[in-house]
Amino acid sequence: MPGQSPWRAEQVIRATTQLKIKIKGLCMFVRQRSYQCIRVVALSSLFTVAPVLAQQLEEIEVISSTPLPGAVLPVDQAPFSVKKLNSPEQNSSRESISRSLFRGISGVQVTDNQGNPYQSDVTYRGFSVTPLLGTPPGLSVYVDGVRQNETFGDVVRFDAIPQSALKELTVLPGTMPQFGLNSLGGAIVMQTKSGRDFQGTQLDAELGDFGRTRLGLQKGWVDESKQRDFYLNINSFNEDGWRVLSPSSVLQLFGKMGIVSGDTQTNFSLALYESDLNGNGVVPRSFYEQNRAQSYTYFDNTQNTGGQFAVDFTRYLQSGAELTANAYYRSSRSVTFNGDGNENEDYRFGVAEFEPDRAEVEGNLGPGTYNVTCSAPASNAYAPGSVTFDENDPAAMEPDSADCPGANNRGVLNQDVVGVGLQYALAPIGAHKVLLGTQLEFGKSDFRRSYALGVFNNDRTVRELYAPIEQVNVEANNRQFGVYAQDVWTLNDKTTLLVGGRYNHASVKTTDRLSPVLINEEGEASPGLNNDYTYRRFNPSVGISYQTAKHSTWFASAGTSNRVPTPVELACSDPEFPCLLPNAMAADPFLEQVITSTVEGGYRTRWISGGNEYGFSFNVFRANNKNDILFVTDGAGSGGFFQNFGKTRRQGIELDFDWETSVWNLDASYQYLNATFQSPARLASEGNSSAVDLNGDPAVEGGFIQVQPGNKIPGLAEHNVKLSLGYKASNSTTVFVDMQAQSEQYARGNENNQHQAGIVNIPGEGPVEFKDNGRVPGFAVFNLGVNHALSKSVTLIARVNNVFDREYFNGALLGGNIFDRNGSLVDDEDDITYESFLAPGTPRNAWVGVSLKF
Repeated sequence: MPGQSPWRAEQVIRATTQLKIKIKGLCMFVRQRSYQCIRVVALSSLFTVAPVLAQQLEEIEVISSTPLPGAVLPVDQAPFSVKKLNSPEQNSSRESISRSLFRGISGVQVTDNQGNPYQSDVTYRGFSVTPLLGTPPGLSVYVDGVRQNETFGDVVRFDAIPQSALKELTVLPGTMPQFGLNSLGGAIVMQTKSGRDFQGTQLDAELGDFGRTRLGLQKGWVDESKQRDFYLNINSFNEDGWRVLSPSSVLQLFGKMGIVSGDTQTNFSLALYESDLNGNGVVPRSFYEQNRAQSYTYFDNTQNTGGQFAVDFTRYLQSGAELTANAYYRSSRSVTFNGDGNENEDYRFGVAEFEPDRAEVEGNLGPGTYNVTCSAPASNAYAPGSVTFDENDPAAMEPDSADCPGANNRGVLNQDVVGVGLQYALAPIGAHKVLLGTQLEFGKSDFRRSYALGVFNNDRTVRELYAPIEQVNVEANNRQFGVYAQDVWTLNDKTTLLVGGRYNHASVKTTDRLSPVLINEEGEASPGLNNDYTYRRFNPSVGISYQTAKHSTWFASAGTSNRVPTPVELACSDPEFPCLLPNAMAADPFLEQVITSTVEGGYRTRWISGGNEYGFSFNVFRANNKNDILFVTDGAGSGGFFQNFGKTRRQGIELDFDWETSVWNLDASYQYLNATFQSPARLASEGNSSAVDLNGDPAVEGGFIQVQPGNKIPGLAEHNVKLSLGYKASNSTTVFVDMQAQSEQYARGNENNQHQAGIVNIPGEGPVEFKDNGRVPGFAVFNLGVNHALSKSVTLIARVNNVFDREYFNGALLGGNIFDRNGSLVDDEDDITYESFLAPGTPRNAWVGVSLKF
């Protein structure tokens, strides 16, 4: 700086750097109302020296535009839509992130196909992330800069993330390829609390319907003498579940320590979790009409254990540059148990999938005796709950048991992930703020799957009569490397241009260790699950924002993203060998990587008038997928296979409005989503009334449907509405009500949108009745809550969910029901009923709680 000695200039630069550190620290824990977070950032002070130190700090809301922290961008300058939720633990329901948090964010649809709060599919703009294998993933998830998508199937374990430990959650669109693989529809970015954000101790206790109990403890403190802060969070959740035989339990532990040393800040975190989840899946409509709480078969149990250790490091350089790095290690083990109808086809041991009267009609289907009987019970067997094994079980001698109609399927998945990231934000160069970053992740997974044949008990649990047979034993290795760059270019005081891009290099290698190997009907050995594929892709992005006034911005952006096939998709991609997820796999044809091109534009504004604060935004978007990967079902079970489809499109409009006074606050959002297939294709679909065989004749088993461009993608509602109204009745009491509503959607298996209820004459079989129209009706659900503060340290909480006890469905699947209305196996294939298998919503439930702060 002219006129200053080098020593003085150095002191000013150091003072500026220290101010930057303090401001950034302040930004980490300053919060305001639950519907808005005002971040205190003196942006100009980050990049100038002495004259700027005297400037007044400006209140600006910021977000992160890259996976690693440090690339903060004022929301007013963001050239893309931003969905943000602050103080997540204050949300209306705290049993799980997916059920409570994401339902509070506009444009997000939550589908409880499993009927378990920790096993929901979360969908944003038609792209999904799920904790279960089988739903093609399309969203990336980050917690404190660490990617949470697991290495084997890109699933995200929501039971590993304690909601009460979160400070904020942001959903960013698919025009941000900086977030790497699987950000087709966007990225979900979460940040946890620190000891500087949360100080003191808080105890939470809750009790409610379905045997629900939750206990929580969080404590934060700062040791100023050592410039360290600490945060600890423990959460325990238990419930019996509202459906029959569906108890669940979750235990979560999260700890974090921060160290500030001069111009450097370092955070260490440790997360551990253990869960035992029962999600009993979809149920035939005929069963649901008899008993809302029952399931098709039992059990569908998942036991997860795991942990993650992470460290992140930020160094504020005197030049105004910033260096950020992180490293992490995550390990998990998932054990699954699924009692179901026997869909296993294993020519090695003469095992055929169950069909009524198979032995009488079809005889020998392959080499050897392809009709096993249940007359050779194993020496021991296992199933959770009250199921027992009896060597003298008379079912072993019954002729109707000849096909072993039931099977207990088991899976064990071990995963280990190591990752590092490095990001360098250069000192501002004129109007440019440039950063460079890189991420590297190594994943290793070990998956084994077995099945044990047996018969059904009266409660539709499976009693095993054979020892488990291993059908999958595969090891997978993933490597992901990415390099990204971003430039925020301030064209003038109103216009900002963001240019970015990322190069992704990924490899997927699997090794088949199964012995003896699988064989086909002719006795030929399967090629196995051995593969080694490499994928490369550069994804650019560009966006521009223009501020017409303070806090009023027009914006537009465009970009591409990609994801590579996961090991489970590559290993389950042959129509000749359908898979039972998350288990059986066969030969694996090559799958192309999915490429998504997204464009969006819109307007957002905030203003204050007469003591009222308002916010409004709208945006339009279109995302085109090339080589989309779909899981194609082959019936009511979990059988099917992954395949490249061609092109799909998701486009729509989003509207958001909020209003807040000292007494009232209102949030309202609407999304129109038009999700369609854009390429013609023939898909397998048993249970669709319009299915035909290869000759074009109507068919049930082995039937195909023809999808045409413009057909709606199943499982996605066109219209989604969310309303939330809060009223501050007094200084100590707050009442709120919220509503979630969505229009009808197509059932899975009805991809051609042509399924109809009625009778179809099947050549060689006669008339077959289809009982449903292949659509899921729309619904609206209301929830009510009250918070009452007895004192500054004691707050009482009460919630009623689904106040009017609305019977609704989150989704559906077409298929055949092999049980009659009494729950007994049908004796003849003609007695199988073809109907919708429904994912019922949770009935009315209430809970109360108390929160103690000291």
